[in-house]
Amino acid sequence: MLEFKITPIKTSEILDVAKFIAHGYFDDIFFHWVVPNDDDRLQVITNYYLAYLSVAGCVSHVARTTDGELVGATVWLPHDVDASVYEEIDKCAGIYQPNFAEVADKSHANEPTEWPFYQLVAVVAKKEKQGLGIGGALLKQQLDYLDEIGIGTYLEASTPYHGGGVYGKFGYQFYSDLMHFADGIDLYPLYRPAGGFK
Repeated sequence: MLEFKITPIKTSEILDVAKFIAHGYFDDIFFHWVVPNDDDRLQVITNYYLAYLSVAGCVSHVARTTDGELVGATVWLPHDVDASVYEEIDKCAGIYQPNFAEVADKSHANEPTEWPFYQLVAVVAKKEKQGLGIGGALLKQQLDYLDEIGIGTYLEASTPYHGGGVYGKFGYQFYSDLMHFADGIDLYPLYRPAGGFK
């Protein structure tokens, strides 16, 4: 059994966590579409998450083993995050800005408007340590807190969602319209009210 500790991210960890997340999403089918050039993808995704991790209101937790190895991370943004973060993303996206802009436009059109929420924009476990409960523990860390204060959460999954998996386990359900970008490239909008759907 893997032993790890979950803690809030420190300012000194932001770059390392952004790089960690970028490595975790490097082979993700969705990010292959957003940044199709393998030579550019790692740096662009790193800068993308650096923008999120640096904006006011971002909540991030990391999981580290007892010897300090980074094995997991989550990134959450409040629904009313400072819009300047999207200007920063436009800068770091470079030639891939149109793809990032399409994602942002469809995301804003799909997300809840009736109530405040936190959006989960990243959950990554180290590839060699997947299946050991890291991602679930990281999700539970923030969801327990949001349940206490009565705020729901929203996310856009890049893998097909049919009511199961880790998100279904935590009470997420399909919400709004499927976000379609290209053949085989879709995002699945999911919502979870405080306490989860019963």
